[in-house]
Amino acid sequence: MNIGYAQMVITPALEKPVYLAGFGNNRRAETIHDDLYARALAMQTDQTTLVLVALDLIGFFRPDVYDVIERVKTAGVAVLIASTHTHHGPDTMGLWGPDDKTCGVDAEYMSAIKEKIAAIILASLSDLQPASAKWTSVHVPGLAKNARNPEIVDDELTLAQFVNESGKPLVTLFNFPCHPEVLWEHNPHITADYPGVLRTEVEQQTGAPCIFFSGALGGMMTPDVKDHSFEEAEFMGKKLAQVGLEALSKVEGQRSYVSVEQREIKAKLTNILYKLAFGRKLLPDTRDKHGFIHTEVNLIKIGGLWLATVPGEMLPKLGLQLKAWMKEAGAGVAGVIGLANDELGYILPEEDFKYPWNPFRPGKHYEETNSIGKGIAPSVMDGLKSLL
Repeated sequence: MNIGYAQMVITPALEKPVYLAGFGNNRRAETIHDDLYARALAMQTDQTTLVLVALDLIGFFRPDVYDVIERVKTAGVAVLIASTHTHHGPDTMGLWGPDDKTCGVDAEYMSAIKEKIAAIILASLSDLQPASAKWTSVHVPGLAKNARNPEIVDDELTLAQFVNESGKPLVTLFNFPCHPEVLWEHNPHITADYPGVLRTEVEQQTGAPCIFFSGALGGMMTPDVKDHSFEEAEFMGKKLAQVGLEALSKVEGQRSYVSVEQREIKAKLTNILYKLAFGRKLLPDTRDKHGFIHTEVNLIKIGGLWLATVPGEMLPKLGLQLKAWMKEAGAGVAGVIGLANDELGYILPEEDFKYPWNPFRPGKHYEETNSIGKGIAPSVMDGLKSLL
């Protein structure tokens, strides 16, 4: 296996209003606490070249993903772009502008970051070097909770590290199922939240870059904190870094292959709030003439590590099922990369989906009002099951 890596800052300038995404409208950025990044990890074997990209953004729609891929135009290269889902970066989807009738996306910023993402994809492919891979997972209890169904919690940290022939780390990959929202709705500072702290800590300890992907963080898998402070974000990030690196130190690198398989899927959009957002030009309307949204799932294999990608915020009940399926099919370690090549909102188990009679006051069914509909989960699960 050969690997490459590149990254670039994608923090927006504050010369004009930057509407922070993830909570309410008109939350304007006042300062930059820490930079946001686009990070690209390239992996190449005889049969496959794959680039995994992580963005410190709330989400990136599939048309935007394929706009980037079109700019790259590198034949034979599979590209997967996933958002960490930080709630303290710019609105890249449209829902968090100055009011509920005004889109919060800055078209100039979107165009600029697409160029940057394309550039780091090409840069990651330009300097490939031989590497071995090692992978493992470890449970890290006490950092995340499920605010919707407290009894269903996934606290598994999935890990991979790529090392040279002398065992020196080249890149470390972390994958954890929890919203990057230690900071809360009144925070006016741009930040990558706990994944930013995690990456910095890993990089200081290993001398090599770190890339982070969010897992099945729906449900709501959220940090188990009280004060929603930067101190708590620092604790969470450093704790995950410490436990993850300790777990990786106990396994040996080995020569590995990489493969990726894609399955296109579709699901009917039934959410009245999304239809309202289409009418207000807040969200791009990508439905076909029958009302279906077309998207995709992917299955990545890096030796014994299998990663399923899903196009939104999957609830942990489904994430745990996916990981069990992967292990039954032969995975040594399994993980889920959420918000990958799309962001369609929450992906809820079909049996738990109850759309509230008043979506403006959803009560315990907030997640349903931020999902395209009941059909997305079975489409995602059936698609991945067919790949397995």
